[in-house]
Amino acid sequence: MGHPSRVLGVLSALSLLAGCSVAIPITRPTPSASSFSNPSAAKSTLRVVDGREGEETRFHVLLAGLRKAKVTLEGIDSPLAFLAENLGKEFAARGYPVTVTTDTSAADLELLVTRYRIVSRRVNAYTPWEAMHEFRGVLSSGPRQQTIRAYFFNGKVPVWSMKDIVEPCFDVPQSLLVKEIASKINHARLGFQSSDEVVAALVKRAEPKSDQNDGPFWELTELGGTNNPNAMAPLKRYAAHKDEFVRACALSAIGMLGPEREAAFLKEQYAALKSMDKYMALKSIGDIGDEASLQFVKSQASDPLYGKESGMQYLVDLYAK
Repeated sequence: MGHPSRVLGVLSALSLLAGCSVAIPITRPTPSASSFSNPSAAKSTLRVVDGREGEETRFHVLLAGLRKAKVTLEGIDSPLAFLAENLGKEFAARGYPVTVTTDTSAADLELLVTRYRIVSRRVNAYTPWEAMHEFRGVLSSGPRQQTIRAYFFNGKVPVWSMKDIVEPCFDVPQSLLVKEIASKINHARLGFQSSDEVVAALVKRAEPKSDQNDGPFWELTELGGTNNPNAMAPLKRYAAHKDEFVRACALSAIGMLGPEREAAFLKEQYAALKSMDKYMALKSIGDIGDEASLQFVKSQASDPLYGKESGMQYLVDLYAK
């Protein structure tokens, strides 16, 4: 007989696919560790408004072999309140004087959320649990409006139990999604920029360490949020990292930083890569936001990969609207 823990893990996965009830505890997103504060900046209020309708109100969508499973996410009673709370914590960690609210009080910025959800897909007990984290909203300041999109994909095959998927498929992607939304709001309207010293410190923190097993993905994501062009060169270097997840985070961060001048580089990466890092290169092409870039993303619906890979399909569909 095989290792008892491994057998129990497989049985747990099989029972889930058969319709067993499973609760997944969600940890609050981890705020950035670097402050980009500007003490003289004027204070702002961001109101988060729920504009989701119909099927969009489902926060956790289950596909394929998970359709009949009963999966609950513990720790998220109200998705929009969860998002607003953690955006507020992210802004505070960066030193931005921005208050985030969901009430009807006066606000100089409004984020109308039209999509905020997690899509989970798993074919059977021996295939990866895939998680697509999606966000789309309209940021308004007076008559000015801008679409904000954010996306992250990751997958994991549970080895011992379903607890194996919580961090890679839920906790980490939610943290990355909140940081991306905050970065794009800043880039679009607030205009805070970290100092060159903060960028240099983040690059130093990202250097390989003997006790680091999962790569510097937090540091790379924070570099994407600095709004400082000096962060682009190290992100492009890390896009060639040996680890696929690190490459994916670096490419995603390029889209957060301001990818307008990197279209050729991102298209080269997209053409060369094969998996989740490929999706993040495509996401950052979409983040350029002009008609040509969005049309390029839309055109990938004709790629055979679009029909085979959920990570690709949900990304393209998010940027197609």
